[in-house]
Amino acid sequence: MTLDEQLAELLAQLGVVLEDPAEELAPAPPPTTGVPYSTRRPAPTGSEQEAEDILPFALEGDGAVDEEARGEAELSLFQTSREHFGVFYRLDLVTGAPQLRIFLPESQGAIKMRCYLVRAAIGSPVRDWFLSTRTHDGSSAYAETRETTEQHLLFAAGEALKRLFWLGEPDRMQFPAEIEVERLL
Repeated sequence: MTLDEQLAELLAQLGVVLEDPAEELAPAPPPTTGVPYSTRRPAPTGSEQEAEDILPFALEGDGAVDEEARGEAELSLFQTSREHFGVFYRLDLVTGAPQLRIFLPESQGAIKMRCYLVRAAIGSPVRDWFLSTRTHDGSSAYAETRETTEQHLLFAAGEALKRLFWLGEPDRMQFPAEIEVERLL
């Protein structure tokens, strides 16, 4: 019996039914309105913000974020919180700086969730860790271990950012000076 089969059997005893990965969902039919169906969004008018400048489902503020926040992640880690029920984290390394997204359950609103973007403030030690690993021009052995080093540093940075976030007051958006926090959802 494979590990997947053992897991499915254990979960079945708890009343959980797993989806069959071989099943493919049929695409949704087009809407039955008189308007022609299109998967493209209409282009924004002059008074509207560009779609790239707004995060989907932004409920707080205008949802606008800077270029660094929208950059492609070089490394990503996902975690659930052991200390805060229902909270999970996404930790990214973007342009050599750690970014932590904290997702919290929310009882109000359509999404029932809050999301905060937490970054180390410019000049804080956490932000400088990655700069020093990238500017070091060492041996070829060091170059080979740089990615592993950055993974461990990212994990440590995430722990520091999480602790600083929880020492602050999310409801009042007041946090220690070593971090910058934006509410995204």
